[in-house]
Amino acid sequence: MKKNDTIPVLILALAILASVVAMVKSKDSVYILNTELSLPQGFTAVKIIDSLGKVRHITVTDNDKIYARLAKPVNGKGTLLIEQQNGKATVKFGFGNYGGTGVHIYKGYLYTSSNSEIFRYKLDNNGQVIDTTARETIVTGLLDNGTHETKSIMMDNKGNMYIPIGCPLNSCQQEDRKKGSMGIPDCPLLKISGGVWQFKPNVLNQTIEDGVRYATGLRNVVAVDWNIQTNQLFVMQHGRDQLDYLFPDLYTTKQNAEIPAECMYALKKGDNAGWPFIYYDYLKKKKIQMPEYGGDGKKEGSSKYLNPIAAYPAHLAPNDILFYTGNQFPKRYKNGAFIAFHGSWNRRPEPQMGYFVVFQPFKNGKPYGNWEVFADGFSGSTENTVSGHAARRPCGLAQGPDGSLYISDDKKGAIYKITYDENRITQNLESSKPETVLKENDKTSTINGNGAQIYSRNCAVCHMDDGTGVTNLNAPLKKSSNVVSEKSKLIKTLLNGLKGGKLDGEMYSNAMPSHSFLTDKEIADVLTYVRNSFGNKANAVSSEEVAAIRKIK
Repeated sequence: MKKNDTIPVLILALAILASVVAMVKSKDSVYILNTELSLPQGFTAVKIIDSLGKVRHITVTDNDKIYARLAKPVNGKGTLLIEQQNGKATVKFGFGNYGGTGVHIYKGYLYTSSNSEIFRYKLDNNGQVIDTTARETIVTGLLDNGTHETKSIMMDNKGNMYIPIGCPLNSCQQEDRKKGSMGIPDCPLLKISGGVWQFKPNVLNQTIEDGVRYATGLRNVVAVDWNIQTNQLFVMQHGRDQLDYLFPDLYTTKQNAEIPAECMYALKKGDNAGWPFIYYDYLKKKKIQMPEYGGDGKKEGSSKYLNPIAAYPAHLAPNDILFYTGNQFPKRYKNGAFIAFHGSWNRRPEPQMGYFVVFQPFKNGKPYGNWEVFADGFSGSTENTVSGHAARRPCGLAQGPDGSLYISDDKKGAIYKITYDENRITQNLESSKPETVLKENDKTSTINGNGAQIYSRNCAVCHMDDGTGVTNLNAPLKKSSNVVSEKSKLIKTLLNGLKGGKLDGEMYSNAMPSHSFLTDKEIADVLTYVRNSFGNKANAVSSEEVAAIRKIK
């Protein structure tokens, strides 16, 4: 074969190899590509349904029906009943014109949540809601400020219901997400949020005053499960953001990318995990005092706060946890925990990461050994992962009656079914997946060099380097009608800040602090840059225009 002939053959061979094999670091398993996802040997993933909407948590009945909650209703339906047949699934019907996250089956009822209420519906013997119009309100009036607003649902084996209530602040600053702003003394919002509340699942119209603050000091919990081995509630906390942005004298960008940890807690009544007064350093394996409350990045936090039972890399956003109690999977999975990580946005300029489901082995009711990636490939590519532009994002987990594992995707609305067969033929290849060579990010053309620097220093932390923002958190600037519209409105936004809100039909919950500390010229420069970058094309903003608005602000 001629030398030149080997090149197309080599490219073809690499393409075939890349399409067949997807390897991850593991000394025990070879991971193969199954319907988009990379899984350990012997496992197969089938995407049983797609394009449902933003599917949050899911639950499976004893006869394999699936109830799925949507973050936003689609065609007026926020809860879907899905039936399976021959490896495929179809929506039988939907009901409830409200979005939310939580869904749980308990003693003949289906429990669902909005972002401020908990409802239930009576089920028949086949696990189907008898009357979708006959919902009962179990809890009402829970805090919903548009940030960390989701409400998950879990039951114990003694007739108690547990509802996590997130605090709508990043670190309980006096001015949320403003550089250098210190913490509110004692963080009064902890009285009604930032913890887990216990209610009765069969008592109607309860309010937070009727509940018990079971555990506190938890910034935002979406992932919650009851461990039947230890008879204990386990939760995963979303750790705080923006250490380097808010306190640049104390933290580097690399430190912000690596801390604080996303923590697993095993809770008992009265526990306090310490937010917002401490965070857990994933690298030092210590509790560290928050800078908002006198910390310097080194000072250790009080020993009175609960230690996590396990810790994971920063900013990965754990959205569900499930203790596997089935018998279909190999014995090593029994009573271990699966965790669905939604993926990061706050690691720049380090690569973003996550968008996978991991497995945490357990022994005697406690984490045992290192966690490992179980299901990967949701993002669609390595490039999607490192840039934070995942095609799909894992959110909910459920176990079927036969021991199958279900994973929901709240980006495009898929549900995956994971099964195991030890006799399944797999390819045990010694070579790894060819490395993807990442091209250096194209630099956005700098119309205004000073504006680009100001953007990188003050804006990219939330709106990202390419102006795409973060879904449901920070609004996009790319090709934004809001950006190229009235200049005075944009100037006021930078001077006054925003509390979040709706843009082009989508809610963005994170607060934008005032940037009035910037000079008139700096504001003019950065707005001119934004209005002529990211696919935008609009006229410049002048220092005089900013000064005029600032006078009447």
